[in-house]
Amino acid sequence: MKYVIASLFGALLLFGFIALAGAGHGWIAGALSCLPLAAVSFAAWLNALRTIPSLHIANGLLVTACVVLVGTAYGTLSEGARYFLDYWHLQGPLAGPVIALIYFNWVFACGLTWWRRRAET
Repeated sequence: MKYVIASLFGALLLFGFIALAGAGHGWIAGALSCLPLAAVSFAAWLNALRTIPSLHIANGLLVTACVVLVGTAYGTLSEGARYFLDYWHLQGPLAGPVIALIYFNWVFACGLTWWRRRAET
């Protein structure tokens, strides 16, 4: 069951990349973020749903995701931030929570790991 849940969150991120067309980051920066973050998301949820989740894995995935996000920011700026700003202007404020849930679901998985480990100690 944990593999199914982890796969669904990874697939959701890949679907978000295609459906949102890079969410204004551009196709290169969008691919630079969503494709590695799908693997991070899968690993984060798989770790969070383990019998005993590992804090070392969660922290490593968090650092990896932050490196990916820095690369995405650089890619977005080099492709032109105008597309990013135009996209968000077109979508409006209600798209933010939906995209945040799709794009940052690995943060929730790391939070679940920390919460479960804290409950054990």
